[in-house]
Amino acid sequence: MKKRQVMKFQYLLSVILIFTLLSSCKQENGNAINWEKFMAQHDLVWEEIPTQWAEGAFVGNGQLGMMLYAKMDENRFNFHVGRQDVTDHRKAPNRKTSMGVKGAGLLDFTRLDIGKMVLHPAGKIERAKIRQDLWNAEIRGTIYTDLGQIEFRAFTPHDRMVQIIEINSTEKKNGADASYSMEWSPGNPSCSRALIKYDRYKDEYIHNSFKPEIKVMEGESVCVQKLDAGGDYATAWSEQTEGQKSTIYISTANEIPASNLSAGVAIKDVKDAKKAGIAKLEKENRDWWHAYYQKSFLSIPDTRMETFYWIQLYKMATCSRADGPALDLLGPFFKNTNWPSLWWNLNVQLTYWPFNTSNHQDIAINYVKLIDDHFEHMIKNKVGKNLGDFAWATHNYWLYFKYQGDEQAILEKWVPKAMRIAEIYETKLERNQEGKLELTSMGSPEYKGFKSFRNTNYNFAILRWLLNSLIEANEKANLHPNEIAHWKQLLNDLIPYPVDENGLMIGSDQPVDMSHRHYSHLLALYPLFQLDPDSSEDRELVVKSVLHWHNIENRKALAGYSYTGASSLYAAMGMGNEAVEVMNDFLDANIGSAHFLTNTFYIEGNNPVIETPLSAATAIMEYNLQSWGDKIRVFPAIPKDWQEATFADLLAQGGFLVSASMKEGKTEWVSIESQAGQPCTVKIPEWKNAIQISKGKEIAITKIGDGEFKIDLIKGQKIILSSGSKSTKVELKAIEHPELEGNYFGIKKGAKRKALLEHAILEYENQ
Repeated sequence: MKKRQVMKFQYLLSVILIFTLLSSCKQENGNAINWEKFMAQHDLVWEEIPTQWAEGAFVGNGQLGMMLYAKMDENRFNFHVGRQDVTDHRKAPNRKTSMGVKGAGLLDFTRLDIGKMVLHPAGKIERAKIRQDLWNAEIRGTIYTDLGQIEFRAFTPHDRMVQIIEINSTEKKNGADASYSMEWSPGNPSCSRALIKYDRYKDEYIHNSFKPEIKVMEGESVCVQKLDAGGDYATAWSEQTEGQKSTIYISTANEIPASNLSAGVAIKDVKDAKKAGIAKLEKENRDWWHAYYQKSFLSIPDTRMETFYWIQLYKMATCSRADGPALDLLGPFFKNTNWPSLWWNLNVQLTYWPFNTSNHQDIAINYVKLIDDHFEHMIKNKVGKNLGDFAWATHNYWLYFKYQGDEQAILEKWVPKAMRIAEIYETKLERNQEGKLELTSMGSPEYKGFKSFRNTNYNFAILRWLLNSLIEANEKANLHPNEIAHWKQLLNDLIPYPVDENGLMIGSDQPVDMSHRHYSHLLALYPLFQLDPDSSEDRELVVKSVLHWHNIENRKALAGYSYTGASSLYAAMGMGNEAVEVMNDFLDANIGSAHFLTNTFYIEGNNPVIETPLSAATAIMEYNLQSWGDKIRVFPAIPKDWQEATFADLLAQGGFLVSASMKEGKTEWVSIESQAGQPCTVKIPEWKNAIQISKGKEIAITKIGDGEFKIDLIKGQKIILSSGSKSTKVELKAIEHPELEGNYFGIKKGAKRKALLEHAILEYENQ
């Protein structure tokens, strides 16, 4: 046999062997998921044309993104381009952003509109059909005009700073091909808040004076936008045309504070993409996204809720990446808004919750960098009544490492920051006549405007979490014994949480006496768990408090995150029926003056706020898995009418990958894999016993209470548990859904446009 033939035979043999091994692994793990089919049922589908941002289809790679929608009165279709780090940098001419610079406010580091690639059909747009393919992270659609149809595809390759649009037209006029055109429409490089509220800011805000420059450089089209603060950002594009087919490559670069560099970077990205070719770009992108989705799995009986969950996972990766900026209220999907930045009093905290349990912390490391980069500025500027906002943000920072089971990082990175915040809190404490410690007047986000109240439960919860977590981390490491003694004394001397007949108050001088969207006074329950719903005494208090807050005045002042937050609060108390009911209120868009949109985005007034849908995804995971109080809690808040559910490789605090299956209302099996070697306690409420059914070394299992088991796992070790039978079949399967229930989101034919889509959103769109 010739050498080449031998090599070919060996190659084929190796392929067969690898395929056999993969097949056997699949059978052993019982993974019967057809991912492409599973994800297809959750695609967003537009049977009618989206006519504005609030209805659009979206693609992105965590830095770049596009929102797709038509503007019918101008007979055009927009590919609205965004890049997350394109912000102004007034008061910081030598930095990319002035965020964190002394004296800089929102108007100084605002997000800026980049612009749109606009498709002008030859004929008049009549309708469209569009599908947002989640599995492949691309949008495909057909625009129907009175002269024919235009098919398009759009995607944003994850590992390249470029975006792709493909066009294929069949439009004809008088028997001949009718030509469409593609045109770049630059955005306004001024603060949208100042544009919307012109009269308010006309004397305070100077609009950027430079006009966009559109020119040809190195054979490519470029739009360069200079800024008064110095530097520029630029968008380059190239259209390759063959008959009535086009491929458009678009790249936006932001080399601020440097000048005259962005265009060259954008041009290079475009040329590199053209050289690679569509087939390579498509494969790279699909490979990344397929691997991303398969890092974890969740399937529940409620088709719409399951669909919504997977769209949020898609949204997370379109909006966040490891080497990108921290996620603000917009992500890469720019829209004119009053809030073109990042907010600290609830928004950024909720935004980052789902990255933990869904096992996608790798694309959330930008949050850790945000805290590291801005800690010194924030600690100097958040020492007043709003100290709690930044202190709460450091809980997310702590959670990031807690989910990894990385006690060393907590000790080295979080503890020094927490100690400094605790020191500032001490300056807010005063001893009363009984010798107990009370908090001076501080804020509780947005209650009665931004008034201050004594002994705010918001700040008491954060302070107790800080002190308890500092004690835990330092006791484990045998560090700071004097400080530990001091922190314990502080905890002992703090007055109890202020309560009245309705439960937790805003502060000792302010009851919850009106409908209010923030649940900040309930942080002691969730997410800080300084009140324990497993304790009968605490439970009575928290149940009463949540019910009162969420129902007072018939919920008249609640917003979207009041519903997603209530769902998490109910889930924390194991009240699955209530948790799912209130989540369905959110998905039904029964959320007062706020708006849950057909593409799963969310706005208040005319302002996108990305955290609310993402926090809803967190709550959905919490029905299935929670891990507070040093316990892994499996199916802790499943509603009674859910008889089956399954999840795989969700991440629990302590660095545990957890999988489980429920059938006929009972937990069949649970799999736990330790990534950090932390102590493991699992709570499976209905189980009287737990036995190991996985092969390999026998692992010690100790029953420590009803449905609670301590398991001695070392780092890298995995165990599969059953409640009784060693013959339990371990199988990971998606729940079957009726075909008619699929593809819920998008715009369906004949669906009514809400009044908000006719007026409120259009008011300041300026599209």
